[in-house]
Amino acid sequence: MLSFKGFDLSGFELSKETLELIRKQQELHDRHRSYRAENADCARQYVTDSRGGRTGAYYVPALRRADEELRELEAQAIAESKPLPDREEFMVQARARVAEYERLEPALAHAVKQAEDRVTEAIKHELPALASQGFAQSEKAKKEYIAAVAKAETARAKMQDSVSRFLWAVSGGELTRPKWRGFSGQLGDEINAWQTTPDGKLTYQSAWDLGLVDQYQGNRAECDGFIAPPDEDAA
Repeated sequence: MLSFKGFDLSGFELSKETLELIRKQQELHDRHRSYRAENADCARQYVTDSRGGRTGAYYVPALRRADEELRELEAQAIAESKPLPDREEFMVQARARVAEYERLEPALAHAVKQAEDRVTEAIKHELPALASQGFAQSEKAKKEYIAAVAKAETARAKMQDSVSRFLWAVSGGELTRPKWRGFSGQLGDEINAWQTTPDGKLTYQSAWDLGLVDQYQGNRAECDGFIAPPDEDAA
């Protein structure tokens, strides 16, 4: 997905120059994120107080781990009556990694910020053209939406007529239209109200929703075999 600062730009036709700037910005962003993840132990970890606030003190995991390893070697050397290892020599590699991180990570972050600024400026210049694209897309989408709604309304009317014909026939002419109990009349309610079982019968709940079954007259169907029994009877 082509995005910038969380917004999906894939629906726009951007200039080649802007697309190239976005590509470079994303590459830098990915490089920065990967570098931070791969060298997370070189980042400062700030100590917090009991309320979660920073105390100003910090430690670096890579240096702490190297120091712990050195202490193990020192203890081993003492136990074996050997000279202590040179501390500066032992710590040099870990310190070099941390020093590189503290120099490179901010540089990468700054490069990402500069790339984002360049993309922002490029997009600003294209905003009138992008607005025109969005306007034209909206006009086209509206026409398609109107056509889709009209088609859905036609299908809805067809289903209502079909359900009415079924109710009229199965009730021996007593019912001429569904009750739609518990439904608000929203588009699609008919789909939810008409539910059938795997063996091809109208569910008992649907029969109730459509008005074919009620608390006063019970099952009003004159023809057998179209309505599934209620759950408790089936069980």
